[in-house]
Amino acid sequence: MTFRLPFRGIRHSLQLPAVRLVVFLAGIIPGWMARPLSTLLGVLASTVPGRSREIFRINRKHVIRPSGLEVRLWKVYANLIRGILDFLRLNSRSDRTFMKSVEVRGAEHMQKALSHGRGVMAITAHYSAWELIPRAVSLLGHDVGVVTRKIGRGGAADYLDSLRSRHGTVTIDRGSGLARLMRVLRDNTAVGILIDQDTMGVESGFVDFLGLPARTPVGPARLALRFDIPVLTLHISGRGDGGYAVRIDEPLDLDGYRDDNGYMRLTADLTKRIEEWIVEDPEQWVWIHERWARRPGWAPGLQ
Repeated sequence: MTFRLPFRGIRHSLQLPAVRLVVFLAGIIPGWMARPLSTLLGVLASTVPGRSREIFRINRKHVIRPSGLEVRLWKVYANLIRGILDFLRLNSRSDRTFMKSVEVRGAEHMQKALSHGRGVMAITAHYSAWELIPRAVSLLGHDVGVVTRKIGRGGAADYLDSLRSRHGTVTIDRGSGLARLMRVLRDNTAVGILIDQDTMGVESGFVDFLGLPARTPVGPARLALRFDIPVLTLHISGRGDGGYAVRIDEPLDLDGYRDDNGYMRLTADLTKRIEEWIVEDPEQWVWIHERWARRPGWAPGLQ
């Protein structure tokens, strides 16, 4: 008989209580405190040795500096933490309070795209407080869904998933298959899809991203062209007053992509829009992700 230490089981059993504690604390934090607290936690996080710091070092060497961008690791952490805290804090607030903190610009573009009755693929990125976008769009009067993956395990994962869906957002696990996504789109739902990371287990191709080929999901572009589903981009960014602004762009004209390689050009153009957001304010993007880790066959790995 093999004796196994119970540490892993204990850690997993503590996930749900720990998550509930974090959600509770975030819910009682006053809005004015979120920014200074996030700054403090971001500075502390940036000093901790680990894989994330190494990824940032590699990205800074090969992407950030060659692109002429200014990015501080503590600020990346601070923006990431602030987005999480504000999502958890506002999740329990009324719609009126939410709308005071999150405004939407370009609502007419979403209305135009949904007027065709085929749903919308709303392409976005891990930028600023991206978890706030679904509720902001739903408050425009639209059905909203998100393609996502569960965070954590067991009860903790289910609890976090319930927070995402609390205000009517339909969550679509990216491993649930095409049928689930198509059913939601047929209900004329705006489905948010993030394509700015190298996602394991999905069909992907290499497109240029900030000067280097990056492995990018191509499924959304393929589906949009095959089933004539409107596509637009949208993102959220921090405002100077501590709130946020969601910006919805005009739907893309898909007629220029209807050829054998059109899905790759569409993916590249969608990625180009994400690149524009990052260049505008690079510290709101998650530079601690291995975005360029897997390289084309002819390219060496980044070190």
